[in-house]
Amino acid sequence: MSAPGKMEKGLAIVVLLLSTGAFLNLFLKHGKFTFESQAGLPFMQFIWSSLYLIVLVFLVKEARGFGGLLVRGWPFLLLLGICLLSIIWSEAKGLTARRSVALVATTFTGFYLALRYPFNEQLKLLAALSKICIVLSLIFGVLHLGTAVDSRSGPMFGLYIQGNSRGILSFLFDVLPIEFVFGRLYEPWYGIFTQRNTLGIMMAFAIFVFYLRSRSDPEEKWSAYLWASLSFLLLFLSGSLTGFLGLWAVMVGGVLLGNIRRHRRWARRILLATAVMAGVGVYYAAGHPASVTSFFDRDVTLTGRTTIWGASLLLGMNHPWIGHGFNAFWLGDEGPSSQIRKLAGWDVPSAHNGYLEIWLDLGLCGLAAFFLGLARYFGESIRYFLRGEGWEGFWPVLFLAFLILINLAQSALVSPNYFFWILYVVVCLRLSMANGEPTEELAG
Repeated sequence: MSAPGKMEKGLAIVVLLLSTGAFLNLFLKHGKFTFESQAGLPFMQFIWSSLYLIVLVFLVKEARGFGGLLVRGWPFLLLLGICLLSIIWSEAKGLTARRSVALVATTFTGFYLALRYPFNEQLKLLAALSKICIVLSLIFGVLHLGTAVDSRSGPMFGLYIQGNSRGILSFLFDVLPIEFVFGRLYEPWYGIFTQRNTLGIMMAFAIFVFYLRSRSDPEEKWSAYLWASLSFLLLFLSGSLTGFLGLWAVMVGGVLLGNIRRHRRWARRILLATAVMAGVGVYYAAGHPASVTSFFDRDVTLTGRTTIWGASLLLGMNHPWIGHGFNAFWLGDEGPSSQIRKLAGWDVPSAHNGYLEIWLDLGLCGLAAFFLGLARYFGESIRYFLRGEGWEGFWPVLFLAFLILINLAQSALVSPNYFFWILYVVVCLRLSMANGEPTEELAG
């Protein structure tokens, strides 16, 4: 199988860039889209349809190994089957059908990219994508282009802080000359995205990618450090706690994995000590939620998320096993989401939790199918890491850990045209290829 050419790489960059939600903030007015969110943006629908057709052409052209990959990707096929079946019981059959077909196209785009890009090439591609996002986000921020759905201003603590908080972030503000540099008030940056959290998460992800690039390719070391620094600046300006926690988790995970690789004889003891410390941390957090949230300069409701989660759980119990149908729960002022909006007092767009979102849409059946695949591929990632494949071995397991964490506060996990869903498919399927027979045997 030949290496991807410039046209294929360009296609991959365009697909991944648009899947981040880039440039949609140009179609926002007063924090809301200028089109019906359920109907979508016709121009973008045309672009996505065209891109998926091009991907299909390349997939047919490079079909060798696709049959074997379908077998290895059975957890994804199972989940897609449940999404398509949910059309039957969905209260918004047209919407569920359209979004399910789009999810199928998105997933098979991941299949195609998994076939064409080994892990080292994935990191190169993602580094190029991150550079584009950084440059354009800086331009959008400086020129104040676009509109965010959560625009607000507040004290410049690097992260947005309300009230007279005295947590770790406030302490950093007192110690560092942040006020002198940025001024007392600021608006969190959102770059080319519709939300500051999206910018923060993407920049945390970019730092992760650049770090691995600096290790896997020493010639790119100082360039990667420079881009990582710019990524951190944008993460800081976004005010995204989710982004910071995601970055922290990757850093801790990287240190842990590095120690395991260097001291294989101590691997079990390192993992046991980590598990004990994590257990103690969870136990303390469960018993002292106010203290923990205050440490991160947040209130105990996590900016209203706990209210949304509680209401979503109650309404989701109406269809606990099969859900309301794919993308059929959050219908604005119609359907069950209208009750949550009334309770919360604002236009809640989602559950703000990726796993809760799957349950609301597809019930316990869909959630079980997702976690079945996640557990399988996470095990594959550990197996790949233990084989000692250089710094590339860190990439799959740390990416999956990052994905698991950020979706505790993000809703878009199993979503059509979504960056992290595409990347999840790509990484998982490439893991199956790397841990199984050679690609030539997959073609058999």
